[in-house]
Amino acid sequence: MAAYNAKLRVWRGDETGGDLQDYTVEVNDGEVVLDIVHRLQATQAGDLAVRWNCKAGKCGSCSAEINGRPRLMCMTRMSTFGEDEVVTITPLRTFPVMRDLVTDVSFNYEKAREIPSFTPRRTCSPATTGCSRRM
Repeated sequence: MAAYNAKLRVWRGDETGGDLQDYTVEVNDGEVVLDIVHRLQATQAGDLAVRWNCKAGKCGSCSAEINGRPRLMCMTRMSTFGEDEVVTITPLRTFPVMRDLVTDVSFNYEKAREIPSFTPRRTCSPATTGCSRRM
């Protein structure tokens, strides 16, 4: 598949409100939604707020709703959408919106701090068999 121009509808706004704005952005082979959002940010919407960290599907920072489904922008390939399909990107409905595609996920960090860290017993090692998995 050669390069083509994708039609995007991206939510712009903050906690007081906002709306979807239409954009056309070039897409190349092998790109994911996050690549396209970064291109949009670099070429047409320099003030677009978007969060990302690892670009490897591990951290969840780039979570958004893509065509109504919660997804990671870094793992959602543009090839999963038709070239004539409008790709709608909105912030996750689960969390309060800070600005544009960035949501307040501080609740996640609060809960993570409540979970005790795992410390294996000293007698356990990957080579030890019959080691209890109790903490």
